[in-house]
Amino acid sequence: MAINRRELLVAAATTGVIATATPVRAQGLRPAKAPAIDPAVLVDTAQGRVRGYRDADVRIFKGIPYATDTGGAARFLPPGPAPKWAGTRSCLNWGPVCPQAPRTGWANDEEAWLFHWDDGYPGEDCLRLNVWGRVDARNAPVMVWIHGGGYTAGSAQELAGYDGTRMAANHGVIFVSVNHRLGPLGYMDLSEVGGSAYAQSGNAGMLDLVAALQWVKTNIAAFGGDPGRVTIFGQSGGGSKVSTLMGMPAAVGLFHRAMIHSGSSLLANDSDRARAFTRDVMAELGIGREMFRLQSVPSAALIEAGQRVARRLAAGQPTNLTIGGPRRRAPGWSPVVDGVTIPEAPFAERAPAISAKVPLVVGCVRDEFGGVLTDLSEDELFKRMANIPADNRAAALAAFRTAYPGLPDGHLARIMAASSLRNSSVQFAALKTAQGTPAYTWHMTFACPNLEGRWGSFHCIDIPFATDNVARWATVTGNTPGAQALGRAMSGAWAAFAHTGSPSTKALAWPAHDERVPTMVFDTDTRVVMDPAGAARRAVM
Repeated sequence: MAINRRELLVAAATTGVIATATPVRAQGLRPAKAPAIDPAVLVDTAQGRVRGYRDADVRIFKGIPYATDTGGAARFLPPGPAPKWAGTRSCLNWGPVCPQAPRTGWANDEEAWLFHWDDGYPGEDCLRLNVWGRVDARNAPVMVWIHGGGYTAGSAQELAGYDGTRMAANHGVIFVSVNHRLGPLGYMDLSEVGGSAYAQSGNAGMLDLVAALQWVKTNIAAFGGDPGRVTIFGQSGGGSKVSTLMGMPAAVGLFHRAMIHSGSSLLANDSDRARAFTRDVMAELGIGREMFRLQSVPSAALIEAGQRVARRLAAGQPTNLTIGGPRRRAPGWSPVVDGVTIPEAPFAERAPAISAKVPLVVGCVRDEFGGVLTDLSEDELFKRMANIPADNRAAALAAFRTAYPGLPDGHLARIMAASSLRNSSVQFAALKTAQGTPAYTWHMTFACPNLEGRWGSFHCIDIPFATDNVARWATVTGNTPGAQALGRAMSGAWAAFAHTGSPSTKALAWPAHDERVPTMVFDTDTRVVMDPAGAARRAVM
């Protein structure tokens, strides 16, 4: 059978393993010598040799499998060991992203321009990670980035701020980013339906992250990293996953520092609620309790069924834009506090004892809901204060008007709604400090200079500054001299924490949390402030 060149290329790309072809000897001609691969981009892992590429002095490896394919019969099961291979595996491009619902943000002109996501391609063989590090790295600290998107969306490649090149080049760290299972594939509690084999299915996505950290422990020294200095950090849902990992026995010893960006919400799910949601989704699919049928349902149909059920259950419930009190977990997929994989809700009443020695950096941005609530009357604002006693609402609004003079009520509403994250950040820091381990709080007030400033200091704006990607993500940062200086300060502090366990640098002395709530406020005039706008945030606790 004839095989054309395209078929050969597709086959090679599918296997990911580079074959060494034997040149054909033409009569009277010497075989051509194939150019040698730069040995700097070849690394031997426990699974086999991988080939990456160089960007100046940084070598980059993408799409490395850290666990088994989770499709087919492996769907919903804990991740298995990464496969081994012979020869050299090409790791030049991103691996598949976990199947998820189509992104609705593309329909919003401004949002799409700001974020310009790289959505990648979906597949259940998605347990892949990416590594950036200097060619000369030796025993360098490791920073493992966990993407946002809640527990249902996102990937390690979706945003420009997730690139690790500059953190590796400028700050001497090994930067790792991870894909893992999401939505029903990662958090569908089938313990009631599938028996003991599926006892951990409600936390499969979190177990994927544990498997990634185990891979780092085993392999990162070959890339120049120090497996004894691993920092986990993430934003939004990624930050929530960081706090969850801090309470997982399986993750003990796999990381040594933790950083949470806008992800300090107390959104734990319990087994009864998780199982009930699973029953509703299976009924929505019309398959009752037939586990074998669930294995073969197309991932898109499974995701859509979960969305329909979640929308019905959420009807009439408070949203994240409701002001006052802690954020509440919306119906849907999330990790399950099952008493085993996750023994208790992390930071609900105390910091997890099993990570008592892990220092923490935690914070959020001022306008988490930038781009919305831009035009709101005082009456409409009061209606959003559903979680605040009616007699206290006027005083709460007055506290925010005092803290942020001159801002319109719509902007104040954004800040008030975001204060739940600010309050939980302070709570996390206090609980960690009570263990005798330092915690450090931060707050970002830098506002996006683009789009006439309407988006303010919005959800995700901190990412490019923390990862030294100010120029790479200029739609968000503006890439002004002030933004560049802020990026140097923030990424420098993040790297210092990875190196030493303290975010203090020569340029920025950052005190640990105490009863004064010292907070690093990141802006063009970055400085330490004692509990910034403290009276206002306490007014909506």
